[in-house]
Amino acid sequence: MKKSPQKDETQSQKPSSIQRLLDIINYLRAHPEGCAWTKEQTHQSLTPYLIEETYETADVIDQGAHDHTLRDELGDLLLQIVFHSEIAKERGAFEFEDVAAAIVNKLERRYPTILGNEPNTLKTPEEIDKKWEEIKAEERKAKGITPTASILDEISYALPALQRAAKLKGRASKAGWEWPDVTMLLDKISEEVAELKAEIEQKHQNHEKIAAEFGDLLFILVDFARWHGIDAEDALRITNNRFERRFRYMEQGLKKLGKEIKNSTRQERQALWNEAKKKEGEQDNSC
Repeated sequence: MKKSPQKDETQSQKPSSIQRLLDIINYLRAHPEGCAWTKEQTHQSLTPYLIEETYETADVIDQGAHDHTLRDELGDLLLQIVFHSEIAKERGAFEFEDVAAAIVNKLERRYPTILGNEPNTLKTPEEIDKKWEEIKAEERKAKGITPTASILDEISYALPALQRAAKLKGRASKAGWEWPDVTMLLDKISEEVAELKAEIEQKHQNHEKIAAEFGDLLFILVDFARWHGIDAEDALRITNNRFERRFRYMEQGLKKLGKEIKNSTRQERQALWNEAKKKEGEQDNSC
């Protein structure tokens, strides 16, 4: 008979849900009667699941699901953290408690005026951000990153391209390379559009040059979003969801007419698209 990690039903000794989760993952990994699939997993094999669960969590937030749906997605994300911690524990590197302690220490270090002994004199977001940058600079120095190193060091190459673009320009802006006003930024966008258009209109198109100009345009658009406090990755994800809703509405409308995309007119598709937009607007106004 299998003996899985037992729940202690006595209230005084009942483990926390976190401890129960840790026990379950340990059992699945280490016990002879555990899970064969779970035992085979590594940091590398779990990475796609970590990314997937992160995006699924972001998606339910975008959809406005802030109840049990978000709770469940956060649980799935927590599972990934516990899973990675258990694998690290097995090789003697660290365990879940160390992960929690690391972020606690970082928060206490970065909030010395709130969580530490320094006077709480920082009142504006700008003052707090400046203090954070000073502390992060000290952290980089402690890691052996010298003042001669690039200010762009430690920006992960694994980030989605839009997020990495925003971080690159955000770090550069804090060093003083920032647009003086939005007009100059808009002019730069127009300049990049013109350069892309010029490449497209070449008699003999060069695919690499077109891709390069397109990349420049994307980068400056991300910078425009950053300048206005907009997360380009979030904005695009929300637009993707909006496009999907409207496209599905259009598909269903055409099916009621006995048609599909390929045999419908542009006017029919546009009418249904506009109808979907109108309904979204009505729903927003009713909230």
